[in-house]
Amino acid sequence: MFLNKNLDLLGVNPNGYQVAAGQGVTDLLIWLVIFGLIVALAVCREEIWKKAVTYGAAFLLAIQAVAMVSLLITAPEEAYKRPFGDDRLSGEEQYTVSAKDNVIVFVLDYFSSLYLQEMLEKYPDGADVLHDFTYYNNADCTYYGTFPSLAHMLTGQEVDTTVPIAEWCRDIWETPSTGNFYNGLKNQNYKANIYTTDANVLTSSNGCSILRDKISNVTNEPREVSVDHPLLVKTLVKMSAYRMAPDFLKQTFYTNVSEYSLIVEDLGEGILQTNSDFYAKLKEKRLQADENSNYFIVQHLIGTHEFNTDINGNACEGGNVEDTARGCMTILEEYLNQLRELGVYDNATIIVTADHGGCEKEDLQIIYFAKRPGETHESSPVTNAPVSHCDLLPTVAQAAEMDYSKYGSGRSAFDLSPDEQRERTMWVRGKDEKGKDIYNLYTYTGDILALITQIDEGPSEVKEMYESYF
Repeated sequence: MFLNKNLDLLGVNPNGYQVAAGQGVTDLLIWLVIFGLIVALAVCREEIWKKAVTYGAAFLLAIQAVAMVSLLITAPEEAYKRPFGDDRLSGEEQYTVSAKDNVIVFVLDYFSSLYLQEMLEKYPDGADVLHDFTYYNNADCTYYGTFPSLAHMLTGQEVDTTVPIAEWCRDIWETPSTGNFYNGLKNQNYKANIYTTDANVLTSSNGCSILRDKISNVTNEPREVSVDHPLLVKTLVKMSAYRMAPDFLKQTFYTNVSEYSLIVEDLGEGILQTNSDFYAKLKEKRLQADENSNYFIVQHLIGTHEFNTDINGNACEGGNVEDTARGCMTILEEYLNQLRELGVYDNATIIVTADHGGCEKEDLQIIYFAKRPGETHESSPVTNAPVSHCDLLPTVAQAAEMDYSKYGSGRSAFDLSPDEQRERTMWVRGKDEKGKDIYNLYTYTGDILALITQIDEGPSEVKEMYESYF
């Protein structure tokens, strides 16, 4: 426990647990010294050793028993039964688009601009499928982490670090600005369908009921699920082993995001977020067109958050960033081709981006491809216009022919000029010297090099969190 000061959160890094060589060697030496002392005590002081084992084990069992009994008594009623009929996001229309106007946003998790460069070095034609899209090579995600990035993208609201997370998540969906945006979409005959299995990053403990008057695919229809109990136990064991094992063994027990999603399977129309699952269902079910409504769709996929996708969009083990990124492009190609088959591709506004980039300063910026209705190119144009996720709602509002000056930054990505000098701020979570959760804010003007320079100089501002999501 005392050697885990710098322990990574499970699922945060697609490369798994990474530790500096010096730290790993030091950790191993400490373990070897402890092991040697235990053996020496057992051999040289057998009676003391027996008492230490007996009383130590009894003490540990006692505190575990007290904790378990306390938990059984104090656990809320919901812990003992599966919710039935609670509001949730439905995947029933995940493969439905409008026969008229569509605004579609693909959010490929963790897909940094650096990952795109690495893919293109191995597969120079890897992004050719997006030849009609303009590529913004200077895109800022504002927040590192799916929370709060996705909630910020869909409401335009800045994080309030002075209140509990549940309170902030409730407030951002109740602001007049958010309400006006989604009411404006309704007035333009748009359905707003959000497809993510991580609805809690939008609502925290409030549940999806707070989305009901804004997001169209909120439902409370009963659902049937299957729980893989052996996998549940296996995952719990791996989590414990990851926490307690020496540094050189932790990588063995690292569990990534999709492993948790496999424990509970929705037997109905659940949302598919894993790349290969989404792709397989896309080819099987194929996109359908709705004649009655326009659609605003946000499709959140696991993207490059895990290296578990091959270049053909299928699941694999032991993959790498280049192949996974290329596989994401294969999936996009199939989706776009099916839009063409339905005759709705040309008239659609489509954005392909990420909720956040990587955890290193060099890859904090994200991919950002955007296509407007009627836009066609032989190869993808590139602009260094300083786009930000603060611009997402204005961009969607403009595409839906709404007054977009009221939302977020009030700037549409399509209105930004190349080489424009624009001040942006990147929020990166961390801990201070006392171990308290903080956000380091880096305000910069320019491109990724300017951001790296600011990070090297230190944060422009530090905000202490009332509560950390992670």
